[in-house]
Amino acid sequence: MSGLRVSIGEILADQRENTAARMGASAEDIRTARDSGFDPQDVMTIRQVTAARAVLLVFRCPNLAARSLHGLLPAKTAVTTAKSGSSGAVTSPSGLLMVSDYDIMSAWRQEGARFRKIPITAAAPGAKYGAWLPEARDLVRELNRRLVTKIQHGAQDDWLDAERNRGVKPEDLFLAFRMGVPELLSGPAALERFYRQDRLFWPYLPNGKHCGRTA
Repeated sequence: MSGLRVSIGEILADQRENTAARMGASAEDIRTARDSGFDPQDVMTIRQVTAARAVLLVFRCPNLAARSLHGLLPAKTAVTTAKSGSSGAVTSPSGLLMVSDYDIMSAWRQEGARFRKIPITAAAPGAKYGAWLPEARDLVRELNRRLVTKIQHGAQDDWLDAERNRGVKPEDLFLAFRMGVPELLSGPAALERFYRQDRLFWPYLPNGKHCGRTA
């Protein structure tokens, strides 16, 4: 039975790759999707948008098994606290089956030799919910118009509740898009090095907890 589930997952993932290729996804987009759990069409979209807007976007990756479920299930909503299991899916309290979503860690705009943060969070400091500033709203709207699995909430780095922010964990895998160039980062140490090489503010403590501030 387990082998049957794996075979179905592989068939579905192959179908998503074929669909993405017809939409214009490159072989590199597909390889990135296989390594990250993203949908290959979504890798193409994020790559194109970040290149066109001169933006750096960092995501925490979904479970790798989610790759076969993009396009079949809606993205996990922001109000769903349950975690996706090894299947890449999660069930809401109302019984709706959803695929693990893409968690934005941070967004930055290139300005000369530096990067300026684009806060993707409620305009009220520290609030988890609320209206976003126009720059963040427009960026996520453009992505969601084209993404198969939609972005459901703001950036983790920008939620300044140190107690409730999940922080970063050793098993986390991250995918950064630096103006159209994807880079996989395995674990918090690799992510921290990535931030520091571009002089981005690193908001996590050595224990992985959020420090509760933006600078």
